[in-house]
Amino acid sequence: MTRYDYKYQRQKHTRVLRPQRMNRVSRPALLNLFMGLLIGSGASLYYAWQISPVQYLDNDPYALREEYANDYLLLIAQKYSIEKDIRVSRAYLTDLGVDQPGEFVAARAEYMIAAGHSSADITAMAELAKALGADTAKMKSFLS
Repeated sequence: MTRYDYKYQRQKHTRVLRPQRMNRVSRPALLNLFMGLLIGSGASLYYAWQISPVQYLDNDPYALREEYANDYLLLIAQKYSIEKDIRVSRAYLTDLGVDQPGEFVAARAEYMIAAGHSSADITAMAELAKALGADTAKMKSFLS
């Protein structure tokens, strides 16, 4: 490339320095990368296992929030629709802390009908309510 030299009023031929590409990664760079990954992994595992480990809590079903309690009730109904064991379903409902399980399940089934939930979920809930002795007019169309 030619440049103009203003001091001597002439063109000056200079070589342009271009950055050279590295064809290979140097061994110290790879060693530093590997050591950094090793130290970072070790430090994170130490933190996760020793300093701040996971604490598992077992909550009772009666302590669930309303939306989770409704999901739990639906799981009980689905389990009943598969196994047809009312004793197990009653045990789960007592864990939920329901005084009158039949009316509670029937009320939830009617709410699901009004809210437009899936027919399979409503059918499972209606079958459980009928097995518990609560049968309403709205649920009759979902019972076979």
